[in-house]
Amino acid sequence: MADDELGEKKSNKKTLIIVVVIVLLVAAASAAATLFFLDKVPVDDLLPQESAAAAQGPQIVPSASVYYSFEKPFVTPFAAASGSARQRFMQVRLAVKAQSDDALEAVKRHLPRVLNDLNMLFSSQEFKTLQTPQGKEELRQAATQVVQNVVQQEQVSIDEVLFTDFVMQ
Repeated sequence: MADDELGEKKSNKKTLIIVVVIVLLVAAASAAATLFFLDKVPVDDLLPQESAAAAQGPQIVPSASVYYSFEKPFVTPFAAASGSARQRFMQVRLAVKAQSDDALEAVKRHLPRVLNDLNMLFSSQEFKTLQTPQGKEELRQAATQVVQNVVQQEQVSIDEVLFTDFVMQ
């Protein structure tokens, strides 16, 4: 009886191994056939006619934007709210986006003025206002305008100022 069970276990293991090998061979053959036949079919034949025409039509190449990231973050205290003994701070890291290197060079040339004007802008903000996404967006737009005002004397413009880090506490 023990010999019968041992024989069945060996038989089951052999059957399992054979099935696994057959499945692996079928999968390998399927992959090989797929690669063989796909290699011979041009990609254009796989696209519908209207998609192929659209793919060959005029393509819009986006203009390359350039960025300048300020090395140090701006750390600014908020004015203490009436009745509150807690001092609050804001830390902001900025990047300037422009379409030309000339605009970023103008930002770098006038960096002391840009930093001063941005510090003045940030220090005039209220904590409660900046807790909303709308308040942050308004501050971002105001920062863009501040930098734009500084560099406009050089006949260049920036696209926008981006917050790369924004922490309030």
